[in-house]
Amino acid sequence: MASLFGARQAQVRPLLLGLTLASCVLLGIEKAGLGWLLPVRSVLATMVVPVQYVAESPHIAMDHLIEFFSARSRLMRRNASLERELLMARSETARTDAILAENDRLRELFNLPARLPDDLLIAELIEVIPDPTRYEIVVDKGGAHGVAVGQAVIDSAGVFGQVVETTPLTGRVLLVTDPSHAIPVQVIRSKVFAIASGGGKGPHLLDNPPVTTDIVAGDNLVSSGLGRRFPRDYPVGVVTRVVKDPTQQYAQVVWEPSAELARSRLVLVVLGGRQDAEPSTDAVAEIGD
Repeated sequence: MASLFGARQAQVRPLLLGLTLASCVLLGIEKAGLGWLLPVRSVLATMVVPVQYVAESPHIAMDHLIEFFSARSRLMRRNASLERELLMARSETARTDAILAENDRLRELFNLPARLPDDLLIAELIEVIPDPTRYEIVVDKGGAHGVAVGQAVIDSAGVFGQVVETTPLTGRVLLVTDPSHAIPVQVIRSKVFAIASGGGKGPHLLDNPPVTTDIVAGDNLVSSGLGRRFPRDYPVGVVTRVVKDPTQQYAQVVWEPSAELARSRLVLVVLGGRQDAEPSTDAVAEIGD
């Protein structure tokens, strides 16, 4: 084994000696500045370029990945910031729309068609009484604001109801559609007086109008002002159906309220109403006579 390695070393020594001499000669030529090796250097440099690219490719790839993820992170942060700004802008827009809608409702309330007293109080609906047999709401104005039992409540479209109970800060309003509610009305076209009663979930009827009464479907009903509770000539409802049977003493007259009972949030309380919760019996007696 030793002789084998010794033979190989003997063969390699001349090769190493030759390469060393060649290197010394090439260095001498380079130092002398003769330029004989420039073409060789150019060829070698050209051949080494791909190797340099391969050697640098991991670093280049890493730089590109770092830039990509950095840009993505910046974009994500910017996108999150823009989403927050968009959410704030939308909330501001929604708030502005709500204010504009409330201004429109207030404008409608103060652009009323009838002659109304000056002592009006704006109130906002805060609760609907969850009783299927009663049609009542609660507003955010009460005795401390001058609200009293018996005062009329209206919206921009018609008579809404009347106050039946108060606390210092809230008031309970009985709607015109409640079966226990009645209001003296007049037909605009024929000037006929009647009593409009609520029907709850059933039809709302006029109380026992004679079969000869001059009233037809489409007639508009306004408050007559009798009983001095509801403002005179304010819209109450529209007649939707009239049934007259010659064999009967009274006609059946169905009406629908003008007030936007399911939509209005703002109402007006007509201050100075009388202190009783039942519909005006004076007006009923007057109409009956």
